Amino acid sequence: MKNKFYYYQLLDEREEQLMNKAGAETFHISIGLLFLTYLIAVLAPSLFNPSMMLIIIIIGTFYFFNRSRNLGVTYYSRFHFTILGCLLLTLVITAILMFQNYQFNIEIYQHNPLNFKYLSAWILTYVIYLPWVFIGNLGLKSYGEWAQKKYEKDMDELEEI
Repeated sequence: MKNKFYYYQLLDEREEQLMNKAGAETFHISIGLLFLTYLIAVLAPSLFNPSMMLIIIIIGTFYFFNRSRNLGVTYYSRFHFTILGCLLLTLVITAILMFQNYQFNIEIYQHNPLNFKYLSAWILTYVIYLPWVFIGNLGLKSYGEWAQKKYEKDMDELEEI
């Protein structure tokens, strides 16, 4: 069954395995740090700061990229959303924003999620974010095409050697 929301094509299986290895190592380190943060939150709540979670995410991201580079990964794949996927992604972004909007402005909407102001904010938010999602999707698509051309060029250079 073909997925109707996104298109994905892997260009090199060996490098996918190396990326999975780097990802698994990063996952284990991040889980360990998150467990440490949990223990701090439970045993010493006065020392806990929510920005610790952000720091763990940043450390995990840098470790992942560094470990991938050390393994020699030059990972190329093609990934972009279909039109239906772009519409669904925009709906998800809008829903997240509008649920937070309702929580912070519940008095303005008079405790009624069917208030005209609230429903019009849904439509306005969706219309504002839709072009940005399509622009980002075009960027993903053009990057995928560039990556495939670079991958084919690298393979041709290897065949010549």
